Amino acid sequence: MHLRTGLPLLVSGLFLYTSPAQSMQFTHDNWTFNAGGVFKALYGQNSYEKQYDNYDNRSETYSGLTINLSAAYNITPEYQVGAFYSTDTDGTNYLHDYDLNEWDEQFYGFIKSPYGQIQIGQNYNVGYLFYVGAPTTGPLGVNDSTVTNFLNNPNWYSTGGKRAAYQTLNSTQLDTDNVAAKINYISPTFYGTQFGFSYMPQAYNNQGLINGYAPYHNEEAYVFALSNTHQFGEVTLNTYLAYGLYAQDDNDYAAGMQLAWRNWTLGGSYRRTNIDGDRYPINQQINNYLTAPYFDNFREGQAWNIGASYTYDKLTTAVTYFEAQADLTANTDKYIQWTNQYQYNKYLSLFATIAHVSFTGATNSASDSNKGYSYITGFTLSI
Repeated sequence: MHLRTGLPLLVSGLFLYTSPAQSMQFTHDNWTFNAGGVFKALYGQNSYEKQYDNYDNRSETYSGLTINLSAAYNITPEYQVGAFYSTDTDGTNYLHDYDLNEWDEQFYGFIKSPYGQIQIGQNYNVGYLFYVGAPTTGPLGVNDSTVTNFLNNPNWYSTGGKRAAYQTLNSTQLDTDNVAAKINYISPTFYGTQFGFSYMPQAYNNQGLINGYAPYHNEEAYVFALSNTHQFGEVTLNTYLAYGLYAQDDNDYAAGMQLAWRNWTLGGSYRRTNIDGDRYPINQQINNYLTAPYFDNFREGQAWNIGASYTYDKLTTAVTYFEAQADLTANTDKYIQWTNQYQYNKYLSLFATIAHVSFTGATNSASDSNKGYSYITGFTLSI
């Protein structure tokens, strides 16, 4: 969906999940301020099978900007309060007014103490934040890869309104609620292990998977997650488990691991969704709101990814694979990406990607499927 890489520690390790690579830091008395951002520009040449000409152009350009701002006040060396703000814009995702559930931004306050962290506001759930899996190299990403800005996926419509539909899962992260307003609690680290809990009074957000016209869009949700980091000599093992409960009946399970040894990184993750009840079955036909059939098909399905990367000096090369399948229909997504990224300096990164996609609809026809290659190059500039 958007570029997210690590930012130097501000007040907690959580910012490693949500902020860009560089930042400017200012301190005054007990205050610490951070500002950072990433600009990305991409160009791709597409090669697809003839029957899918109606979906994609031969060439595509794509750009985006991420801005992150944060402030923290040290009450004591062990107690801190503060706020974090992040906004993402790109060619197909424009900012909205400050109206609940219509933001494209993150904006939340936090409290950090020896007993853990509490965050209140628009933020990702703990299952999303604790995620580990296939290594990410370059700005396209493995989950919800923006390769779909070059080769369209008919199974994913995130244009909002009644057309919003996810007929398959788009990620192995628990992203159903995206940045819906919530309360997060993240425990201190005990022997490399952390526990997290999220509560959402309403799981719908315009950037998530839930259609705003779904009868359960205003239902509450809960997410639990566990992460662990362990060192075996030169090998670092990161693992996580997550569980989400949406609309009382929708179960969301996820697990992942990543191994790092010297310049090598190997990882993968798995996600499973199922409905345990009959309050809100999957919408199989045009309903009273005139929403699309199977617009919430992601609620019964699975997704997984796997990948490996190797870094030599300033060059990192990675191969990653993602696949998602629906249980009730034949809808399937598959894409493989080979990316090479060169870190020219701490600000500028250059990259090139070869990607192949195979997006299959329920009928496997040209109208609901897409297959082809994309050759993408570009750069990211961090400040």
